[in-house]
Formats: sequence, structure tokens, C-alpha cells
Amino acid sequence: MATIELVDLIELPGAWIAVGESDGVVVVAPLIVHGNEVHRAVPGDGAASGLLSVLAAGASGSLTADRYVPVIPLGGTERAMGVDQSNESVVVGERVVVKLFPRTRHGPQPGLDLPAHLAAVGFEEIPTPMGSVVWRGDTLIASVTAFVPDARDGWAWYVDDVEEACACAVWGDADAHAVAIGGLLARLHRALATPSPVFAAPVLDAESNRVAAWRAAAVVMLEQALAATSGAEGARLLALAPRARDVIARLEGIEYTPVMRIHGDLHVGQVLRTGGGSLFVNDFDGNPLASGTRTTPDAPARDVVAMSCAIDHVGRVVARRRPGDADVVAAWAARSRAAFLDAYREGLGDRRELFDERLLGPFEVAQEAHEFLYAARYLPRWLYVPDGVMPVVLDRWAPRLT
Repeated sequence: MATIELVDLIELPGAWIAVGESDGVVVVAPLIVHGNEVHRAVPGDGAASGLLSVLAAGASGSLTADRYVPVIPLGGTERAMGVDQSNESVVVGERVVVKLFPRTRHGPQPGLDLPAHLAAVGFEEIPTPMGSVVWRGDTLIASVTAFVPDARDGWAWYVDDVEEACACAVWGDADAHAVAIGGLLARLHRALATPSPVFAAPVLDAESNRVAAWRAAAVVMLEQALAATSGAEGARLLALAPRARDVIARLEGIEYTPVMRIHGDLHVGQVLRTGGGSLFVNDFDGNPLASGTRTTPDAPARDVVAMSCAIDHVGRVVARRRPGDADVVAAWAARSRAAFLDAYREGLGDRRELFDERLLGPFEVAQEAHEFLYAARYLPRWLYVPDGVMPVVLDRWAPRLT
């Protein structure tokens, strides 16, 4: 059994932050004192407000803060975001969101530099980044953004809209969403490719050895998915494996391709929509335990594929709920993926070189292999999604011989 060593205890206004370490993982817990007893703080106890005060002041003990806006709103009640996630997000005063990372690591984190860069280049289609709180100079423990009222993530609003389109046979809005998301992602990538004091030279060339590493990682992902997936789904994936390997092999011979910092964990759940219809890209923090890979430049096509596959995943969710509409939903997913890609290409404008379309097929196969592995290890009820989407991907890139 792993042990946690308490290494720091930091006083905040009205609360405390305890920091421990276990096998390279930094464990962070907010604490509150009630009388003679110490409890783990929950929303409403004031720990999130205390972290906001640290951000406003710039430092407290071994905590330092980097503020991206002139003024940090203080005061107001705390409430949980009500979102199932590994991090802890608290809304304070209905104006800001404080996200605490209960488990993190030393070193670079995308939750530090990506929001700072986007703020520096003036990209506004994200919840406004307000700052971050770091422990001992290099360990992100909390990030702060503006609260977007009445916002829902895409696993709610997108799925609901496609279901409604099925029910009433009116597809205009459901079709338009893919175009809007494609344009949004193009603008995000253009912003990420714009030099700033944070990223002075944001776009680099990946050479053949880097592409070979992508191919190797995709092969490993597929083999792990095959090993982890049992039953009828595992048998179907095994039958598809030769075609999947053929598509991955198309990465051979690519000598150069552009790379830069990307979102890296993109899907429809990261697209918030307000009651007025505005869209925002959310959650640049990714997995704080995977800091090394999360700050490595990658191909913009990785984000594109993650979102295009997510459109297929929305279709699978809706088709499962409405099996009688499976064919019409499949047709919606196909035209929405195409519309998304067209809107993305158009939105890149004079930065079309960022999008290397040779990567699409191999990355889509790798993405669905990842979905199989994730479902097998953590969320078995999700397995029907890649089980349904992988054949569609392979029919697109490696049609069956008749």
C-alpha cells in the first residue's frame, strides 16, 4: 500500500492546504478547522476563496500565483460545479471557477502555459483565464477561470440537439453545430500558432523519427486494446486488427510535419455552449499526472481527429437511445464529420499548412483503439461506442475488398 508523506501545510485566509508526496505524485488537500477538529474542506468551507485570495495577493508561504487579469473578484458563496471529473471545481460568487488538482506532479503543466499564451494573444473563445497557483515554484495545484453562466458541455447540449432532430426530423441546427465547432477549432489552432511571450516560436517541424514514434505508440495502443477487450467486442476488434494495422502503417514515409502545442484532450465535452448559443473551448489542464507528454508539441491533426471522432461518438450515443433511428443518425454523423473538416480547413485560412491530412486515418484508428482501452479499463458501459465506430473508421480508410 502506497504511503503519503506530508511535506507542507500552507495557511490560507480561512483554510489550509496540505501537500503530500507519494512515489512522485503530489497530493493536495484543502483543510478546514472546526473547533478542535480538522476536516477536509468542501465547497462552502472557504478553501476555494482562500486560493482566490492567494491569486489576488500573488503569494502565500510556499504558494506563488500568476495572475492574467488586473483584478481578481473576491467574496461570494461557494458551490461545487456538479461535474464528474478527477479535479475539484468550485464556483465562487457565481463569477469565477477555482479548479483544484488533488493529484498532480512537479514540472511543466499545460494548465499553466496554455491559458497564459491564449490570454497573451487575445483568444477570447475560452472561459477567461484569470491565473494559476503553484506550489514551490513548479507544481500546479489550482487554476482559476471566469465562470460562464448557463453553460452546458457538449455531451449534454450536442446529444440533446441530435435527439431532438431525430424526433422532429428537422436537422438544420444539429447539422450547423459541426460547422461552428470546426471554425472554433481553426481559430484556436491559429491562436496557438501565434507567437507570444509564452511561446516565442510555437510551430516546429517534426521529423521522421517523431512520426515513427507516433506510429509505434499507435501500434502499442491497438495491441493493448486487443489484449484488454474481451467477449464479442474483443472478437470483432480482433477481426478488424489487420486493416487497422494497415492504416497505422501509412505514417511510414512522412519525413516532416508541423507540430505545436495543442489542446490535447479535445472532445465535445470540452465545448461549452451558453444559453445564448456562444461556444467556448474548455479544460486545457488535461491529465496533471502526465505532465511530460501533455506539454510536448503535437500535430494539430490530433485535436482535429479527437473532435471528428467525438462527433461519431455523439451519433453512437443517440443511436443507442433511439435504435429505430440508427440509419438516419449514421447519415447525420457522416455529413457532420465532413462539414466539421471543411469548416476547419476554411477557418485556418492562410495557416492551412498546420493541418497535415496524411495523419487523419492513422490518428483516427489510434483514437478508437484508445477508446477501446479506456472502456475496457475504466468505463465498460462505453465499449459499445468504439465497437460501433471503429468499423466506420476502417471503412473510410481501408475499405473491405468485395
